[in-house]
Amino acid sequence: MAPALAIAEEVRRRHPEASFLYVGVAGKAEASMVPRAWEADIAAGRAKLRFAPSRGYPGASNPVALAKFALLLLVGCVKATLMLLMFRPQVIVATGGYVAAPSLFAAFALSRLRLLRPRIFVHEQNAVLGRLNKLVAGFADKVGVAFPDTPVAASKRAYVGYPVRGSVVSTDAGPAARAEAREKLGLPDDARVVFAFGGSQGARTINRGVVDALPRLMADPKVHVIHGTGKRLAGNPYDGAADSERRIQGLAGLPEGWRDRYHPKDFFFDMAANYAASDVVICRGGAGSLAEVCANGVAAVAIPKANLPGDHQAFNANVLRRAGAAELVFERVDLQGDEAVESVDADQLADIVLGLLGNPKRRRAMVEAGRALHRPETLELCGQLIEAMVGAGDGPKLLEPPKLATDRVLGLDSGRLEGLLARVARGGESLTEDERRTALYKIDGYLASAGYVLPARGCRMVGRGRYSERVDVLISFATGTDGGRHRMLPIVRRDAFKGLAWLGLCSEPVREALALGITDPYFEARAEAVVAITALAREAEPGTFDALLEPLLACTSDDSFEVRMGAMRALGEIAGSFDAIADAFRGRRFDNNWQVRTAMIEALTRLTERGVIDPTMASEEGHSILRTSDGYRIVFRLKQAFNELPGRDGKGA
Repeated sequence: MAPALAIAEEVRRRHPEASFLYVGVAGKAEASMVPRAWEADIAAGRAKLRFAPSRGYPGASNPVALAKFALLLLVGCVKATLMLLMFRPQVIVATGGYVAAPSLFAAFALSRLRLLRPRIFVHEQNAVLGRLNKLVAGFADKVGVAFPDTPVAASKRAYVGYPVRGSVVSTDAGPAARAEAREKLGLPDDARVVFAFGGSQGARTINRGVVDALPRLMADPKVHVIHGTGKRLAGNPYDGAADSERRIQGLAGLPEGWRDRYHPKDFFFDMAANYAASDVVICRGGAGSLAEVCANGVAAVAIPKANLPGDHQAFNANVLRRAGAAELVFERVDLQGDEAVESVDADQLADIVLGLLGNPKRRRAMVEAGRALHRPETLELCGQLIEAMVGAGDGPKLLEPPKLATDRVLGLDSGRLEGLLARVARGGESLTEDERRTALYKIDGYLASAGYVLPARGCRMVGRGRYSERVDVLISFATGTDGGRHRMLPIVRRDAFKGLAWLGLCSEPVREALALGITDPYFEARAEAVVAITALAREAEPGTFDALLEPLLACTSDDSFEVRMGAMRALGEIAGSFDAIADAFRGRRFDNNWQVRTAMIEALTRLTERGVIDPTMASEEGHSILRTSDGYRIVFRLKQAFNELPGRDGKGA
């Protein structure tokens, strides 16, 4: 919404007689922001706000939600068609998101029917095209991009930067503007001001991180925190204000009078004043927030949302970090009961914020770096592009794209990241410490995802990457409690045991998880648990896994041959004497699966290598297993019968 309003402001500046129609979704932020921004134009009849229903794409896995989405979009397209036919725009400006879908699809249909031919200008704010913008880029006339590497066809692509509204940028960055803003907001002139927000609807991660950091921040009597908790809008189950207040009630260690220095608010109409009054801003990694930070010249701490397409928020924030304009704090995964949720390390956040507040020189350097990234000509370029599209100008001289540093981790999908970590584990490649932190940020996003595919992959990647700091997540996912989400997802439990095997830790909680794992109702989870025991026992001190001997003996009679096979190998690693396992071994000599019998031979080899039995006993036991096979080879009875047919002369097929 903000980029669209910014572009509209520029068109109004260039063409005061222009008329505007903003099509949004009822109950969302535009219902209050657009009338406020366009108050004079609406009163004069030069602008209108209308609504067409729409909602975000729910994915194909839920047919009921998909049907509701399709019906709502159809109704929205019909309404948008009528609006466009009545208003008859020359240009449609779309900035992505499901809000724009009805108008864009209606414009495409009307154009094909030759009933209306508006020019379409799409602006993509992030490094990766959003789902809708990717879909409409084919029939748009021009696609403006804020990042030089955003993938758009060269014939339609225009690198213009991010359009920041003039109303959110302080016209004067000097001490006078700062003092005026603080007076307006009721803040002391000598206060150390932190401005934290997570967007118009709030961000749970930022809200909780800021609240949890309050005891340390408020310990400095000069620190004031302006906290934008977010406005609860239609369709959004998260109530940031209520969530923040509930969390505050559980805090300890807050100094007397701290409430006078903590200023929560659900929504801000005067962002420029808040930016001007602030020493440090805490925000998401969205292109809009970061562009506003750079334009206003404020030191920033960016907390990008994890697991977004193309990691665009992390990519955006990393650009600022590398330029020296922002600090970067990655989300991590925390356990809350059986659920894994994104969170922020409150101590890390407090350390960074307090460090910046106490270092004016560092803040000034960040401000200068941010202002160098800001492109004030963006709005003028957008205005010139729109004029050229309707034949009112020759078009602008576009910005020279900056050269951005490549990143080996950001932008990788989960499959490619897992492949990279596997190559690193094999010694084929290596990661820097910064790349390891970035990979863990992505993995944490997978672990906190809904469904089972990404959490399962995240479990494997924790093990591949040897991220021992996430062992508690693997244990929780591997075991869970009755009724817990991951207890209902057997694939996640299975891959959590895989992760534990690769992680290489033999702590008591890990052994307890493995003991539960070999009784798991899902056979693949049981199989991976015994594989993990085998892998960990090989590197552990003798006796570490003695407590699992009896449960493993029980596994040698499991219905699943994979479990029986794994149990045999595990016994070869942990048994302290052959007498303790002899009955189980001799009872499986006639196992109907040759792989189980092979695992028994391998176990005898390990028992010999460990000095538990001598080579003579190993040979005798091995021969007793081999005698159960016909000629020490696998015989395919159908093929053997065919070869015995008269006239075959004993020749094999």
